[in-house]
Amino acid sequence: MDEGDTPITAEALKADIQDHRKEEEKLRAQIPEFVTVSIFQINCKDIRNMYVGKHSNIIEKEVKLIAQKAKEQNYKLATKFDEINERIRRVPKNIEDLTETKKYISEIPATIAKLREEINQCMDVYGILDDFNFEISGADQDQKWQLFGAPQKIQAVIEAQSQVLEKQREGFIKGMELEQEEFEETLDNLAITVGGFAAFVDLNRYEEIAVDVESVNKRIQECIEQSRLFN
Repeated sequence: MDEGDTPITAEALKADIQDHRKEEEKLRAQIPEFVTVSIFQINCKDIRNMYVGKHSNIIEKEVKLIAQKAKEQNYKLATKFDEINERIRRVPKNIEDLTETKKYISEIPATIAKLREEINQCMDVYGILDDFNFEISGADQDQKWQLFGAPQKIQAVIEAQSQVLEKQREGFIKGMELEQEEFEETLDNLAITVGGFAAFVDLNRYEEIAVDVESVNKRIQECIEQSRLFN
């Protein structure tokens, strides 16, 4: 059966296969192996087998097409689960990355619910192959059951990774607290430095003072930028 522009579904292929099987049975019933005419016996077996064979070939090709569809659906879904797994395990570089990861994890149940529907559809395709006694390879069988258990595997990864993220969060918070303390110490030192400018009354040292002022201004700008990280 030609798929044309619109891909044919496994269910449609199943219905077509059933139609061809009926045609096979009809031909076997309508065309006997031998026909006796007077004293002659005509062999019709080859003709019958030829017509039946056309339907058998179509059936074989369509069953293989269903198997290919199952494999493609499996690969597509497995790739999505691999992407989810990779995103969950991605190591956050800072507290912002960690927050984004936790937000992503919180949205996974809704994503998995949709993927479960697609998994069920894929399992239905495998069921059609079982109906036609089609044996898939050992590797394809493994991939089938790996896909079936993918949602549970992701849930296990989430539970394990949530604990890792919590420890990383604590580490980031401690790091930020240390940075905050260092930042405040830097501000205190800058305040002392700026306050000391009032003691400079010797105009002959203006060039030296100008260099110090420029350095302090640069440090103040750096502190302003750094302060945005704490707000």
